[in-house]
Amino acid sequence: MPAKLIPLSWKGFNMFAHKVIRSAAVTGLTLAAIAGGGVAQASTPAPSGDVSIQESCPSSGQIGYGRVCTTLSSGRLFHDKTQGSGPVNVRTWYEKSSGGTISAKLGFNYAGTTTWGSTFSQASGTTKSASWDRNWASDCYSTIGMLSVTGQGTFQTPSGTC
Repeated sequence: MPAKLIPLSWKGFNMFAHKVIRSAAVTGLTLAAIAGGGVAQASTPAPSGDVSIQESCPSSGQIGYGRVCTTLSSGRLFHDKTQGSGPVNVRTWYEKSSGGTISAKLGFNYAGTTTWGSTFSQASGTTKSASWDRNWASDCYSTIGMLSVTGQGTFQTPSGTC
């Protein structure tokens, strides 16, 4: 008789343990989603800045590790660099919040040399971005995000470093 009870109790224990583990996993994922809601972001063609819920960038322009922004009259210009296991990815993006459609291009400046992306049209309420991979030893090089708007001039972020 006890030999028959052991498999039944183990089966019950295994079912119970499975429910506990599954419940803990769901709880952990839920807490991670709540706690990290603004931190983990999927990669998109037009990234959002850490200040996208705010109306302006901080006066220092520094909004995170290597990430900077500047507030312009009709939007915000962002710039950052990230490095995984490969090359450094340099990104500049512009969130246009008001005004008419513009013709512009995004770029970055490193050591006095500016690299530009392609020219684009951008309407209010949209975000445009450009990125470049660089075989740099580190993402700590000082770079500046650039926006050149036809007929209006060139705008830049503060220097983005570590």
